[in-house]
Amino acid sequence: MINKIEKEFLQNSNWIESEYSNIAMEDSIKAWDYAKKNKQNITIDYIKEIHKKLMIRLNPKIAGKIRNCRIYVGGFSEYKECLKPKYVTKKLEEWVKNSNIKEESECPPSERAKKAHIVFENIHPFKDGNGRLGRILMNVQRLNAELPLLVIYEKEKQDYYKWFEQDTNNKCKDFRDPLADLFVYGVQRWKEK
Repeated sequence: MINKIEKEFLQNSNWIESEYSNIAMEDSIKAWDYAKKNKQNITIDYIKEIHKKLMIRLNPKIAGKIRNCRIYVGGFSEYKECLKPKYVTKKLEEWVKNSNIKEESECPPSERAKKAHIVFENIHPFKDGNGRLGRILMNVQRLNAELPLLVIYEKEKQDYYKWFEQDTNNKCKDFRDPLADLFVYGVQRWKEK
């Protein structure tokens, strides 16, 4: 069973993606329960299983399957192309390798979790469900670092989207991803300082 803050987190995470159905909420709870129970072992299979639980009733054809097609995302001033499919698995492997935000770093764990989330969303490994999955992973990382859950409210959606317009390389060198910088959205998106 989930507590009040977990429910608030999952509900708002769904709402950010305009997903208001009871099915989506039920599946989000199942995905979150799985993610929490297995939070110490972040692997690609773990990520795929969370995605599968999130998407199994909303879109069973893509549930738990890394994408092999080009996709575009909105929410910005224009639609932008995501990382090309041939780079997705390699970039996801690198993300997993850097997923322990509790390790020693010049960057505090809360900032590392945010930066890791930005990098994950730039990889956009699945055809759909990446935002909801990414926010689950960010909160798993926060739990592993003994931080409280971060609830991003639907009404804060535009401020949240601004995260993806910011430079991911400024404070947290841990999640600098120059290859993704070149291919995410088809252009070099992050400005070097």
